[in-house]
This record gives sequence, structure tokens and C-alpha cells, in this order.
Amino acid sequence: MAVAGVASAQASGDAPAPAQRAEPQAQAPIDSLKMSDELSARVGSDFDGRAAPAQGALERRFAGYYEESRGDYRARLLPPFYLEHTRGLFDPAHPERAARPDRESLVSLLYYNRRSESVDADVLFPLFWKVRSGQSYLLDIGPFMHREAYEHAGDAQAAETDNWLAPLYFQGTRRDGGYFHAPLLLTTSRWSAEKAFTYSLLYFRDRKGSDVDTGVAPFWFHGDNGNVDGARRSYTLAPPLLYYHRERELDQDSLTVAGPVVVASTAKRETFDVLPFFFHIKGKPEAQGVREEHTTVFPLFHYGYTDTESLFASPLYVRRITPKADTLLTPFYQRAETRSGATSLTLVGPVLPIYGHYTDRDLGVSATGVFPFFFTSSSPAGRDWLTPLAGQFETAGVSKTTWIFPTITSTQSASGWETNVHPIAYFGRTGDATHTVIAPFFWDFASPRGRTTVGLPAFFRVADAADDSITQVAGNTLYLQKRVPGGLDWSFHVLPLFSYGEDPTGYFWNVLLGLAGYSRHGDAAQVRALWLPFDASATPPQERRAAGR
Repeated sequence: MAVAGVASAQASGDAPAPAQRAEPQAQAPIDSLKMSDELSARVGSDFDGRAAPAQGALERRFAGYYEESRGDYRARLLPPFYLEHTRGLFDPAHPERAARPDRESLVSLLYYNRRSESVDADVLFPLFWKVRSGQSYLLDIGPFMHREAYEHAGDAQAAETDNWLAPLYFQGTRRDGGYFHAPLLLTTSRWSAEKAFTYSLLYFRDRKGSDVDTGVAPFWFHGDNGNVDGARRSYTLAPPLLYYHRERELDQDSLTVAGPVVVASTAKRETFDVLPFFFHIKGKPEAQGVREEHTTVFPLFHYGYTDTESLFASPLYVRRITPKADTLLTPFYQRAETRSGATSLTLVGPVLPIYGHYTDRDLGVSATGVFPFFFTSSSPAGRDWLTPLAGQFETAGVSKTTWIFPTITSTQSASGWETNVHPIAYFGRTGDATHTVIAPFFWDFASPRGRTTVGLPAFFRVADAADDSITQVAGNTLYLQKRVPGGLDWSFHVLPLFSYGEDPTGYFWNVLLGLAGYSRHGDAAQVRALWLPFDASATPPQERRAAGR
């Protein structure tokens, strides 16, 4: 039916239904009953390794010592001289349990003895120890000790051994290594498959995996990582010989130092130096595609070149050439070109330049100087020239400054002008503001907001346009003015002789600051005699107050 359905779908032009995906199936293990040795020793048994309790009637006897027994168990006691414990004796009630007896005894609290199928022991505390556990055993006689340990019964070779003769030496082996120590010889060594370390007097050797460092301090040191996959690194150092060598295979790098001689090599260049006089570097074009070589003989010269650049330098001559720059330096002549010759600088003169010329074709800049006599420069931004007696500096359309020896300067700009004779006279205008200074006698600063004028020692004037006020001192005269409602309030004083002033409502005068005087303001009048004021109004004060005047 499924085939017929697919055929019917194809005939009608419809796509066939996708086939059903099969369920994944787990692969059966090759040996499904295989178990580890530890698991197979325990499966099917709850035996924990200890002997079952003795069974039967307990029997006791006294024959100069105490003895008791039960089944395969027996104990004999003669404290403190003798103690004995035994298991595994023949038991007529259970003949199937017959085995090698396990007997242990203690004599005089000093000698311990045990005999069994898996453990034997003879201990004369603290001088003698002889202990066996399975195939493993320990023998200790005073400072001497020997031990052998086996992991599995029937092994032909011990997994661990120890041989000690304290404090002379300590030696042992393990399945993957061992150790040796001789303290009196200042020697120690330990090793395993992963690492090892040995030290004896001045000699040492340290290994981690395949990486080994060894040496005889302080005379010789050597290291090698032992890599065979293309990343090997090694070094050798001999300080008394001033010798050092290093190699890095992955980086294609090596370095050798032998006294003043230094030889180095990398993937891109080789170096040979004899310090501190000779230095040489040579490139490897096969690695970087560029020829390169540099040689220095200090302090005589240095020369280096690549495919596109070169440099020669000596105390009296330097020449550097690049695709876009050419520089030449000598004590008498210097020339530099940059940006493929677009800019150039030429200087002529012993040590310090006497003649200089600079051009920049791209910016239209040109400058020429004959020092210290003349300098000129020009560009689209302006033109400058300078001599020891005069100079002019112009920024096109902005400002022009002229200098005349020794301290005269004149500047003209779109916003004003300024002429100065430093440090005496200063004149100028900036917009609506002007200034005039003749030091140290006269200062004048004016603007639409006001004006300040000082003429030492006897003239001072300050005018403020905001309220049309004036304060002026000239010798012993004082003039004050200020705009008030209705007009001006002003006064003039010839100190201390006479004063006169007016305001929109009246006037006043005084002689000797009020010795005699008169003032009128509206209908009110006042007379001063001997500095005392007297009312001289035509209208009595009571009527003026009633009229509100």
C-alpha cells in the first residue's frame, strides 16, 4: 500500500511523503560480563577479611601460666613476661577450617613475634624489626633499613624498595622512579616518569617531562626542552667564559654571546656584533622579501641600506635617501627634501647656518635667509622680510607689522592701527577705541563708553558716557559733572579758595570752603558766614513746608 501511495502521489504531481526514520540502536559491548579485578574479588561475597569468631566451649588451664582456648583459638598469659594469641588451630568440630595458624606473642614487653600465612614479624624494640606482609617485607637493624613491597602476589619484581643507612645514605625505587639522598655528601636525587631532580655539591639536573636543565654552578648551565615536533628550545651559559647560547626552533631564533662577540639569527635577519665598536645586521630576503644590511664601526661611520632606502652617517657627513625624502648633513652644507621633492631645505655655513632657503611647491611657500643680515619669506598667506635694522611681517588681507630698530613697531589691520616706541610711546585705534600712552607721564584711553586721561603729576580726567559724568582734576582745580533729571549737575572748585556750581533748580558759591557763601534751590536760599548757614528765603520755612516745597 505504501508503494501504491507513492506511485499515486508521483502520478498526481505531488511530492512523495518522507520515509520514516529508524530508531537508533545501542551497540552491545564485546564482553558484557567483563569486570575489573577489584570488583570480581568482591562480587558474591560479604567477607571482609577478618576471621570468624571462635566457636565451642571455653577451656581454661593454669600450669604456671594462664591458658584459655575455644575452637581454633588459644591464649597464653604470663604477665608481663609472656603473652600469646593464636587463631587457626586444628578444631575437631570443624576440620574443614584447618589452615596455617596465626600466632603472635610478646616477650618481656620487648620482643614481638608473629607467624601467619600472610604476615610474619620479629621485633626486638627498638633495635630490630623484621616484618613480612604477603611478599612484601621490612628489615630494620638500628640505622640500617631494607624494605621490599609487591603490589600483586606472584610478582617477580618489587614495586617499591628502600635501603637506608642513616644518616649516610637513603635509597629507594618505585615502579616509575626512585630516590637517593646522601646528606653528608650534599647529594640528593629523585626521579619519576614525569620529572626528576638531582643535586650534588655544585652539580644539578632538573627534568620535567622532556625539558631538562643541568649545570655545574657557577661555571656551566645548559637547558633543552627536548621537543621533537619543531618547537625545540635550548640554552648554554658559561659565566667564567662570558659565553651564552640560546636556540628557539619554532621562532627560528638563536643567540650566541662569547665575550664581546654577539651573534644572533632570526627568521628575518642575522646579527654579528663586536661590542662596543662593530655592529652588523644582514637581512634574509628569502624570508621577508627585502634586501637589508647595516654596518656600524663606532665612532667612525654607519652604513645601511634596503631595497628602497639607504643611510650613511659619520661625524662629518650624513646622507639618508628614501623614496620620498633625501637628507644631506655636513658641518658646512645641509639639504633636505621631503614629499618626493615637494619641499626642500638648504642650509650653508660652518656649524651654524649662514645661508638658508626653504620651498614648498604644494603650498607655494618660499623662504630665504642670509643670517644674520637678511631674511624673507612669501606664501599665499602673506610675505615677511627682516634685516638687523628693520622688518615687515604681512598676513594678506589681515594685518601688516613693520619693525624699525631698535624698538619701533607699526601695525595696520582691518580693525585698526597701532604704532609703538617701546617702552615709551604707544598710539593706536581698534574699532571705536583709541589709546595714547607716553610713559610715564601721559595715558589716554577713549571709547564710545567713556574716556580716561591721566597726565602726571597734575591732571586726571574720567568721563562715563552712560550718565554723562565727568571727574577732572587739574592742579588744585576740581570739576565734577553728572546728568540728573532736568539737566546737568556740575561744580567747579579752585581748592581751597573758591567753588561754584549749578543744577537744574539753582546754583551755589563758596569762598574758603564756606567762610562766605550763598546757595539757592528753587524758593530756598541759604547764606554762609564764618561757616555758619543762615536761611535767606523770601518765603518763611513754615509756608514752604505747608506748600510742600
